[in-house]
Amino acid sequence: MYLPIIIFVVVITIFAVTIASKIQSNKKMRSDLVSDFGKPPNKRNTEFESISKYYNHTKQDSTHIDKITWNDLDMDSVFERVNTCKSSVGEEYLYSILHQPENKLNKLEDRERLIKLFADDSNARLEAQYAMAKLGKLNYNGIAYLIFSSDTKILRWSGLYSFLAVCPILSIIAMFINLNIGIAGIILSFLVNLFVHYHTVKSVNSDLPTVGYFSSMMRCIKRLLRIKELSSRPIGETLTRLYGVFKTVASNAPSATSGMGGDAVDMFWTYFTILFLYDVRHYNKLMQKISKNSETFHEVFKILGEIEVALAVLSFRKSLPTFTQPTFHDENKLCFTDIYHPLIENPVTNTYEVKRNILLTGSNASGKSTFIKTLAINGILAQTIYTCTATQFSARFSHVVTAMAVQDNLQEGDSYFVVELKSLKRIIDLAKERFCICYVDEILRGTNTVERIAAATAVLEYLHKQNCICIAASHDIELTKLLAENYENLNFSEYVTEEGIKFDYKLKQGASATRNAIKLLKVIGFADDITERAEQMARE
Repeated sequence: MYLPIIIFVVVITIFAVTIASKIQSNKKMRSDLVSDFGKPPNKRNTEFESISKYYNHTKQDSTHIDKITWNDLDMDSVFERVNTCKSSVGEEYLYSILHQPENKLNKLEDRERLIKLFADDSNARLEAQYAMAKLGKLNYNGIAYLIFSSDTKILRWSGLYSFLAVCPILSIIAMFINLNIGIAGIILSFLVNLFVHYHTVKSVNSDLPTVGYFSSMMRCIKRLLRIKELSSRPIGETLTRLYGVFKTVASNAPSATSGMGGDAVDMFWTYFTILFLYDVRHYNKLMQKISKNSETFHEVFKILGEIEVALAVLSFRKSLPTFTQPTFHDENKLCFTDIYHPLIENPVTNTYEVKRNILLTGSNASGKSTFIKTLAINGILAQTIYTCTATQFSARFSHVVTAMAVQDNLQEGDSYFVVELKSLKRIIDLAKERFCICYVDEILRGTNTVERIAAATAVLEYLHKQNCICIAASHDIELTKLLAENYENLNFSEYVTEEGIKFDYKLKQGASATRNAIKLLKVIGFADDITERAEQMARE
């Protein structure tokens, strides 16, 4: 007598505990979103192979930040510094736009309007963050492939699946005419459809997480559209229209698992979906819908990406000591005030107006490489997330290209010097096509001094004649005189104290007049015999 009551109480208790746990989890998620906002993201092992999937489908070889420049500037680390995205859509989209700078102001202004919306309304910001956090992250989610190649996912014989789904219904009708024939028909239909179900599900098993993530994207959109400040704007109206295209297939996604359920209800539903091939037919309808409306689905992805990028950029800005929105002009010059490297804690800032090519000289470890990386990174951030780590930044829309951290390419059999030449050659080719700002560190260091100076002079003089600004760093003081007519000389230098060599990392006018390689031997602790011999040979 008491058993049903006990079972009822247990079920209600489990249900109540589950609901309470979910409510508590959602509260904690919101609390974490508030507390983490405006702080640098925690370091984590980023799965770049997964994150780059969308970018690899969309990159434009002629305009994107190429692999050499990306690696020279350690842009993976810059991405991680900016990336506070809570969803895979957001971080894949952020990774893509950082590779593909804009060349027109209107796209950046659209991005800024969305950032301002969330900056002005903290409630709307939190609700949008919550929607993206509920969407969540799933590595290798397959959404990029779904956008660009969904037609390859459509199952063949869709007509056959519909016919097999009708057979059980016909068998049920037949039972009213001949019970034995009807029952035999149902059993036969179940066995045939069981084989078709498991054979088909096995072939698309790797796509089921993608289907599940698609459904999560649709739920995310519904949450976003509840935000009045967002839904009433053009971006919200567009999202409403796009969501309408997929609304009919969004709420009935096939299950991510195909095994038998753990209770009577699950078991019944599993048998039902097998008998009528529900999961298989809906999977096919979903793929057909996306394939037919692939451009629309791509727009959905981009809008969700833009929303989360706006949230990430806003958090990034708040986490910085100072930032500025860049301005753009049509002159071949670069102006910046209090600029600094975004990855350096307690950075030293620099201010200058670059009106011509620059040859940067200076001692070892004085800050030359960090400075040119700072300019190049800010050039990319200006044209992607409309944000610079400075108090003022003004430039012409440009293609940022570098030749810095050159390494041997053993796979292709290229020596260090050959790799250097290829890196420089690509800069020369790009400078012929469009306006570039080129950053070169220790040009042609892989060859002997005489040929290096001659070749470096020829290359830098050639770049001067192109439609570009070239900022080059070198230890070769000889270049300061050979290129004085076309390159402005700036330098970084050190000063000596009782404690050793100190650097102020401040940009100075003129060519470097100091050298510190031998001094550094002493500071690091090389034997006196080595340092004295080095000093003697340097004097000779």
